Amino acid sequence: MKATATLPDLEDVGDFDEQLAAARNKTTNFKADSALLRELGERLVGKPYIALAELIKNAYDADASRCIITLTETRIEVSDDGHGMAEKEFLDYWMTVGTRHKQQSDRSRRLGRRVTGSKGVGRLSAQFLAHRMQLISTAEGSDRRLHAFVDWETAIDTGSLTKAEAKYRIEASDPEIYPGKSPHGTAVILHDLKQVWTEEEITELGRQIWMLNSPIYLFGSNRRRRNDADDFRIVFKTDLPGVDEAFETQLTQALANYQAIIRGRIDRENNRNVSLVTVEFDDETYSEKFECPSYLREADWEIRIYNLSGRQPGGVSVVDMREYFERYGGVTVFDKGFRLPYYGAENDWLELEYDHSHRRNRSKLLPDHLHVARALNDLPTQGRIFGVVNVNTARENRLAEDRRKSSGEFLKIQVSRDRLVANKAFTALKDTVRQSIDYYATLKRRRVAEQVEVVRPSERPESKLRRLRRLVDDALTTYPNDETIASIEAELDDVDASLERVRESDEASRVLLGPLASAGMAALAIEHETRKEMKGVRTKLRKLKRIAKRSELPELNDTAAELSDWVDRLEATRNIFLPMMDVEDREKVEALDCEGVVRTVVANLRPLLGNIEISFDMHEGLYFPPAAYSEWSAILQNVILNSANATLDRDDPKIEISSTIHNRYGLLYVSDNGVGIGDDADEYFKPFARKSKISPERRELGMGGTGLGLTIVEMIAENRNCDVAFVDSGDPAWSTTFELSWRVER
Repeated sequence: MKATATLPDLEDVGDFDEQLAAARNKTTNFKADSALLRELGERLVGKPYIALAELIKNAYDADASRCIITLTETRIEVSDDGHGMAEKEFLDYWMTVGTRHKQQSDRSRRLGRRVTGSKGVGRLSAQFLAHRMQLISTAEGSDRRLHAFVDWETAIDTGSLTKAEAKYRIEASDPEIYPGKSPHGTAVILHDLKQVWTEEEITELGRQIWMLNSPIYLFGSNRRRRNDADDFRIVFKTDLPGVDEAFETQLTQALANYQAIIRGRIDRENNRNVSLVTVEFDDETYSEKFECPSYLREADWEIRIYNLSGRQPGGVSVVDMREYFERYGGVTVFDKGFRLPYYGAENDWLELEYDHSHRRNRSKLLPDHLHVARALNDLPTQGRIFGVVNVNTARENRLAEDRRKSSGEFLKIQVSRDRLVANKAFTALKDTVRQSIDYYATLKRRRVAEQVEVVRPSERPESKLRRLRRLVDDALTTYPNDETIASIEAELDDVDASLERVRESDEASRVLLGPLASAGMAALAIEHETRKEMKGVRTKLRKLKRIAKRSELPELNDTAAELSDWVDRLEATRNIFLPMMDVEDREKVEALDCEGVVRTVVANLRPLLGNIEISFDMHEGLYFPPAAYSEWSAILQNVILNSANATLDRDDPKIEISSTIHNRYGLLYVSDNGVGIGDDADEYFKPFARKSKISPERRELGMGGTGLGLTIVEMIAENRNCDVAFVDSGDPAWSTTFELSWRVER
């Protein structure tokens, strides 16, 4: 039997107001330990760029158009051309921890920007980066500047927050220190840095600083118009190695390669909240209006969907795109235009990966009339979306009704400033944004279903042939000696024989293609699952490297680096599946540049080709006949891997790929110095005919040896009016030469 605890009876203590009035009370004041400076600063910040972000936000609130971060071995400088601070502002606001003046005036004084600060503790985060800080600020319209000094360790050691001090003086201003030689602005200089910056850390810092503002231009309160003099720009400078100058250009181009785009916003209609959502595909745009909980008053978002396989527009590498989206993709939240670092690819706050892993196929958030079968099969994963959600927690606070303010049920940011409080307002934001993604998935599934239309012949050719024979028989009965009718009968016999050969060929193709299709679908399914697992592996390896560095375990760091290299090689090997993973590569029929296709296929196969020397001698401007990219990829993969098999046992394996135009025919050659194909070369285009000279090592790799590759090559080539054959190259250096030929149209 469970014992019952005796609870104290406090009813006799009495009413609070009565007791307060009746007693003779003494008065005391709350005190704050100076260690609170560290708690509110250094320990609320987990990463260097978050600490810098707090200083950058102050520059934005000061109507700056430029904020320059400069990193050297000994110091960090953050300077801006904002309106600066006068002495009174420094004393009343900067020196007051937790001041709320930005909540009371939520717009900047000149440009009317929505100010980003709200809790008055952001400036303290500088402790995360350095032991000492120097502040220089010139107010707009003044020729004098304020020069302040803070030693964080000394301030904390005073014991009492009210005794912690900063020293300052007023002196003549020097515009040389502010961006663009502005006569006003603020510069923060951090001395005695707390960490040594490695090349890898500088690369990551530069990328994260660039991501502080929304990379989607014209979205979010900080992105105004292109070339606007008042636009806010962040510049990162350093003379230390590690800055990735190509990152911004490549990621900007990558962001433009989306397949679909989701836009949404929360609005008020008839005293109720609604979310207005549009989904835009290449050829059509859809719109829908949804009911929205009242806990959230304003928000807007833009989410782009990508296909991270196959050739990408703008020359962006698929490998780079996958890396960027793995690290910086997902859906990120921006509060008043600045990124909250908690959200993005590494945090599944919208539960996209969760629903994928649980094989969800029906949305819990969409009304019944929008449901379609298996809708969530088309739900995008974290690794192929990039989205920004823009909120304004300060405005949500002001717009909240009294009852919600008292209960705290409005959208608000934690003191740590990296995430939103997980209350009902946040749940409303999450469900509303996720609802729009489910709406996209439903539309995608519906469009796919509408496009699938199998057209079958209404009548078999054999039936039509039999009717023709009956007509000819009737005519011969009436005109038994008519030579024309007799000729028609002979032609029908030839047609019948041809149909029989077609039937035999179709039967052979079905026998061949059935198992290949099953194997191909299984391979694609495995590739899809592997892609998701690889993302998790990379995340864990990064964590392992951080642990190794923090714990000073060089062997563990080396092992993690070796595993990362292995993952990179595995990722490169999986590129052979890319043409089948991309819908456009599988289905879009177009004339493709011969050299471009060949070099791309070789690049995808490179991890499988070992030390084989590949050379090219390509005719510029030669195009393949119109076909899907996946068709040419299948032909070239089979032929090149056959050549690789043949050269495996050579000490100097070589393959040459060349092309030319001769007598209005395009000719593509693949030559190797392997074991040779011998006599009866044409026999190898038949199913299951194969060369016996394949080494055990190559067979263990699973490369070739099934006897189906050349059959597939011939089948695809004939479908595109091409001829395939083995020919004599005339060069004794090559033992085997494969030829693909087609007529070149004018």
